[in-house]
Amino acid sequence: MEYTSSPKPQLSSRANAFSIAALMSSGKPKDKETEESTIKPLEQFVEKSSCQPSTGELPALETHGEFSSGGTGTGSGAPVCTEPLIPTTPGVPSEEMAKISCSLETKELWDKFHELGTEMIITKSGRRMFPTIRVSFSGVDPDAKYIVLMDIVPVDNKRYRYAYHRSSWLVAGKADPPLPARLYVHPDSPFTGEQLLKQMVSFEKVKLTNNELDQHGHIILNSMHKYQPRVHIIKKKDHTASLLNLKSEEFRTFVFTETVFTAVTAYQNQLITRLKIDSNPFAKGFRDSSRLTDIERYEEF
Repeated sequence: MEYTSSPKPQLSSRANAFSIAALMSSGKPKDKETEESTIKPLEQFVEKSSCQPSTGELPALETHGEFSSGGTGTGSGAPVCTEPLIPTTPGVPSEEMAKISCSLETKELWDKFHELGTEMIITKSGRRMFPTIRVSFSGVDPDAKYIVLMDIVPVDNKRYRYAYHRSSWLVAGKADPPLPARLYVHPDSPFTGEQLLKQMVSFEKVKLTNNELDQHGHIILNSMHKYQPRVHIIKKKDHTASLLNLKSEEFRTFVFTETVFTAVTAYQNQLITRLKIDSNPFAKGFRDSSRLTDIERYEEF
């Protein structure tokens, strides 16, 4: 089952009353104040087809292991993806969810890339990320079930270019129009809390693409834009395996600033290329190669 949404025509108010989100919501009406102060069920965010244009700039995200701050600013700027499928301003977690913590595995490797300015290749067919997002959880209920997801949101509303003479990234203008937002639900979800306490969760199968019409569930990004991966954990209140049956509103979002990267169609910084060759076990055949661009081949796996 594919958990990503695809663009669709906007429904009329009458037709919208029969949408999946409407049919799955509670039959009891809620007053406006209660509705606004409650985090919406996940299926309502899955239902949304894309990010909406906004004139605000996405504020900086907080440090690793906590909620992303996000939200919509008041400044002027190009349209940005300010409404990802899981909001950037989650409500205050319950006492139980507040106990959950998340750690980034291979943090030392991520730090090396972050210091140089991490780049990730995007292609029409999709490319895997390296380094890979791998996390471990603690503080979960061993008897509960959890769904673990990942998405990738813009860091700001700017487009960048690489200045070779300065070996640095410079702002090149306003961001391109936002692309459809997607969630990557870890294929082993739902996990039991006991499983999460014993194993790490790896997102090695996530692929990045610049194909706006992608039908394979890859995460769609704009080249020469900066992005922040986010990891989400959602507690299930029932025992069904389907994401669409999820009624839980309890979730936490974790952000690791060292995983910020610039999406590119070809590597710009040769130091990044060399570090990928030296660090990736799948790249051992290229370590003696004088053609650094050969690094792009092995990422097809």
